[in-house]
Amino acid sequence: MIKSAIFEPNLLNMSPKSLLLLVSLFLLGFTTSAQYTEKINTNRPGTSQGAFSVGNNVLQLEGGFGFGKEKHKLFDTKTNTFNFDYTIRYGLLIEQLEINLNGSFRSEGIKQTVGANEEKIRRTDFEYNTIGVKYLIYDPYKKPKDQDSINYDELKSWKERYRFKWKSLVPAVSAYVGMNYVNTDNAFTFPTDQTISPKIVVMTQNNWWTSNAGSWVLVTNLIIDKITTDNPAYGWIITSTHTLNDKWAVFGEYQGQKSDFYSDNILRLGGAYLFNDDLQIDANIATNFKDTPSIFRVSVGASYRFDWHKKDEIIEKPGFESGIKNEEELNEKENDSLSIDREFEELENDSLKLEKTPFINEFEDSSLRDAMEKDLDERRTAQRLERERIEKEKQDKKDDKKFQKEERRRLKREAKEAKQAEKARIKAEKEKQKMIEDIDAELDKMEQDEGVDDELKKIDEELKKLEEMEKDVDPEKEKEQKEEKKKVEEEEEEEDVDAAYDKLQKEQAQAKKEEEKRRKKEEKKRLKEEKKRKKEEEKRKKAEEKKKKEEEKEGDDNNEG
Repeated sequence: MIKSAIFEPNLLNMSPKSLLLLVSLFLLGFTTSAQYTEKINTNRPGTSQGAFSVGNNVLQLEGGFGFGKEKHKLFDTKTNTFNFDYTIRYGLLIEQLEINLNGSFRSEGIKQTVGANEEKIRRTDFEYNTIGVKYLIYDPYKKPKDQDSINYDELKSWKERYRFKWKSLVPAVSAYVGMNYVNTDNAFTFPTDQTISPKIVVMTQNNWWTSNAGSWVLVTNLIIDKITTDNPAYGWIITSTHTLNDKWAVFGEYQGQKSDFYSDNILRLGGAYLFNDDLQIDANIATNFKDTPSIFRVSVGASYRFDWHKKDEIIEKPGFESGIKNEEELNEKENDSLSIDREFEELENDSLKLEKTPFINEFEDSSLRDAMEKDLDERRTAQRLERERIEKEKQDKKDDKKFQKEERRRLKREAKEAKQAEKARIKAEKEKQKMIEDIDAELDKMEQDEGVDDELKKIDEELKKLEEMEKDVDPEKEKEQKEEKKKVEEEEEEEDVDAAYDKLQKEQAQAKKEEEKRRKKEEKKRLKEEKKRKKEEEKRKKAEEKKKKEEEKEGDDNNEG
């Protein structure tokens, strides 16, 4: 099975309507078809239909809402429009055949100015309902049965693989026949139109793909509608679709219609998003190039399929049209298959099988497909193993670079932390030295105070010596002076002994208190510095342990890798 060409770049993908529609011949309805694809194949958001059916036993629903404005310069009218378009498609019996029902419901409000009055008109009805059958007449992408080998020489040549091939201009061709039904007194058809009328469409489709530009699809519809009525309509639609990636696609469409009832040329632009394999969401805008009336319309819609498809036939992608070589030739090519696969990685990848275009042919021998799938599996497996080896080497190099980078960071971090620890140690040493110096200064001061007391004692001793000398000179006088002095001292002692004692006690207590306060302050300061140093030391040790654990963990991860 393949992915839809609108969402997967592959030349031989039978892509949905979202890819491109090529040539249609009769304007009669809007059905859609395509050979079975892995992803949904829808005609939305355009109005053309592709050459391929949805696939056998696949039911697909497509629909959307449109809002627009129309202005008619001659009739002086302004119209607000609402459209609901719907399509039901089913692949019947064989892969090439599809039946479908499609139609459009329209409601519009018209404002028309007549003189000084403004009239309002409301019209609601089905624009058309068409049931029909589509059949794939010619499919250029189906692998011929008489080709039973792969042209490996062509695969090796870049020039041969990518040169322009004229046969790619040959489109797939389908024909559609349907019947229109409109009720009587329908406001959107000519009054004399028959209730039932035929519609014929010829559709062509080209699928192109390049490695640089991706997928392109060109679809053309040629339409003849209401052939048996008095006002037959002739039309054409050209649609081009381009895939941006696996999910998004854009399209442009030009539609022309000519009849006695209504003629116009309409341009549409829009895009689609592949939500999953069975659901697509789309949007588009449409405008024309005249003012009788001028048209501007915005539409959004979706497509969903019920996939009961079971049997398919594989159509190989470009470069494998020749089929599979015999067993001996495959063995000869097996040795250098790795180099071929690596050289053409874009052509053959893990999704190779998914990019096949299936097509049912009840009379084809299934052994050809089995042999082709076996060959592709072997080539893909060898390619995958080689790619895994290269990816592993790249990953190992990345891991090594990452490890070296982390190692450099770790060493730099450790050096920074060691530097910070050294600075903290030097700072602590300085503070300790300063504390010691302060203590020494205090001790020196205390020693100085003790030295003053010694001097005072010396002075007292000298005074006592002088007194003794005076005693020797005048003992009587000295005796009198001594007695007087003794009396004075006794009097002074009686008066000041208590006060002096109290004063001395207070001074000693104050000195003791100040000394105790100073010692406590110094002790607190010392304890604070010690706690700070211990805290920093613990923090540094925790950081080192954490870093060591991280390094051990990284080493274990690297060993596991």
